[in-house]
Amino acid sequence: VGAALLSGCASVPKDSGQNPDDPWETLNRQTFAFNQGLDFILIRPLAKGYQFITPKPVREGVTRVFQNTMEPSNAVNNVLQGKVEEGILSLFRLMINSTVGVVGIFDVAQMVDIPRMPEDFGQTLATWGVPKGPYFVIPVLGPSTVRDTVGLVPEVFLDPNTYVGRDWFVWPWWGAKFVNARERLLPVTDMLDKTVDPYVATRNAYLQQRQNSLQNLSLIHI
Repeated sequence: VGAALLSGCASVPKDSGQNPDDPWETLNRQTFAFNQGLDFILIRPLAKGYQFITPKPVREGVTRVFQNTMEPSNAVNNVLQGKVEEGILSLFRLMINSTVGVVGIFDVAQMVDIPRMPEDFGQTLATWGVPKGPYFVIPVLGPSTVRDTVGLVPEVFLDPNTYVGRDWFVWPWWGAKFVNARERLLPVTDMLDKTVDPYVATRNAYLQQRQNSLQNLSLIHI
């Protein structure tokens, strides 16, 4: 297990840290190697087991439930970004899907033309002019930036699960949410495994995806 978790620690290129977006590359690669080892021996098997024993319609319903609990965050972040109408619509989505949609199992709001408008606090900080900072690999959680890492803290407080107050429910909920998210990423990570340098591929994909989301924000404001 130790060998698996530490595999890849020696595979740090000589030019590590020269990328201006990734000055902490040496440390990030070590964390990435740890995450890969943990994923290989524990997280990916859990995700594949969940995928194997759970029918696709059920998995999709579970995903919608988790997405429904993110609507308070979507509402707050939309408003903080100056998109008040989108924030109100996110609250409507929460009310409709939590009631008629049976806690979000069914996306009734989508059926009546109220689409999801996902926003997070990292994007909110970007609209406020906070620079993204260096690329940063978080243990277990994976790719991020300094700005997005800071943005995770408010996201925890905007998740209704934080206020349930029962450990027997809270921790299984977070665990199920994590495994559900990992299952949805299986096709992507299986593809990354075939790349020459999975670390670089992951970093570039993450930074590009976040840049695209911020460009969409700019277009909306225009």
